[in-house]
Amino acid sequence: MGGQAADYAATCRLLDGRLASLRRLAPDDAEAVAALHRNLDDRDRYLRFFTLSSAHLDQLVEELTEPGVGQCAVGAFEGDRLIGVANYAVSTDPTVADIAVVVANKEHSHGVGTALLRHLAEIAVAHGIRRFAADVLAENHLMFQVLFDFGWRRTRLSCGAVSHMEFELPDCRPSASTAVAQGV
Repeated sequence: MGGQAADYAATCRLLDGRLASLRRLAPDDAEAVAALHRNLDDRDRYLRFFTLSSAHLDQLVEELTEPGVGQCAVGAFEGDRLIGVANYAVSTDPTVADIAVVVANKEHSHGVGTALLRHLAEIAVAHGIRRFAADVLAENHLMFQVLFDFGWRRTRLSCGAVSHMEFELPDCRPSASTAVAQGV
């Protein structure tokens, strides 16, 4: 890990006391990213992708491990094991980025998603992003809890089974905020 990736590395304590390292994903992480997604159960796959299919997994892995301009992906690692990923892609408005999060099933409710989003927000703010946008299935209660626990000012538009939300990012500075995961 070198250069820019090292600039955004952090460690956090999960809610169960374990330590996780947070860092930008790199091409060397491709197999771990693929394995994380292949091992999602049907419910988690549906909540993350709105489908049970993993037809475009190779393309997703490439986008996460070799992000283009306006994209960023961070992983949470326990030792060498990837336990979660959060990413953003800048929308047509360069101050807004669409986000997505996936956490290994056995790692739900330990603070992994919260730590990832907090870390991703710090990186985003450093790159001029002021709002995150997310489309979340109405039944994805864990994701709503993670997003709402931040207390970020938000707007929400529900359209049937999907809620589109935008969150104003606070002036994030790398600090003790990434040292301890709070929330889910």
